[in-house]
Amino acid sequence: MEHLTLKGLVIRETDFGDSDRYISVLTESGRRIEVLCKGVRRRGGRMINAVRLFCYSELTLYAGRGGKYTLTQADLIASFWGVTESMETYALCCYLAELVGHMTDTEEDSPAATRLLLYALRAVADQKRDRLLVKAALELRLMAESGYAPDWSACSACGQALQDIWFSPRDGVCRCAACAARLGTPGYVHLLPATFSAFSHILMQEIPRVYAFALSGPARLQLAQIGEAYALCRAERGFDSLTFYHSLEPEGGIPSTWGART
Repeated sequence: MEHLTLKGLVIRETDFGDSDRYISVLTESGRRIEVLCKGVRRRGGRMINAVRLFCYSELTLYAGRGGKYTLTQADLIASFWGVTESMETYALCCYLAELVGHMTDTEEDSPAATRLLLYALRAVADQKRDRLLVKAALELRLMAESGYAPDWSACSACGQALQDIWFSPRDGVCRCAACAARLGTPGYVHLLPATFSAFSHILMQEIPRVYAFALSGPARLQLAQIGEAYALCRAERGFDSLTFYHSLEPEGGIPSTWGART
């Protein structure tokens, strides 16, 4: 049992009792921890603004037995509460936080996951990027950082180099045009050149540059659908927050024929 100080992003909050709160925190190192914040909601409480959803703060915690943490001090570093100005943006960020929380662990570091979410929140809060593309970029890069990078080194059927690419969001592999014609394309998507370029950018750029791209027209929608399908297949579950987001913003939802959970 000890005290420790760390930096982390609040990705979930649950109020209970008259003045207490539980928060899920994604630490700077990429671990997910649960923290009990006693009395923070009392009138005049000095720490409440540091333990709100989408706040990145320096937290001093008492580490008890069984991996349980209790807050003793909190200082706000940055707030992304601006995402609440739009219900669609807020719903999207809730989904992104839930997805990242699901793909991270309480015992294993994943600093890239934290950085990806922080940059995504900044991009949509500042309204500098298309939120549909931010969503797709986080979904695709998060899966890659979690060990699920797609394989497009060669055709999964014949092993030949790829030019005209058919991609399976369910399996994360590609087929060349000849094998697509020979074997069929159930569950495969014929990638537009602009979609493939954006896909490559997302997977290969340094994290601060992941969201620095633009797409329009059919390629924009195709990337959004691929990102969502790929993430749901790797996560092996659906998300209530995603369902709520699509009730507000149906654009970019995946076709049922792609084999992903919704």
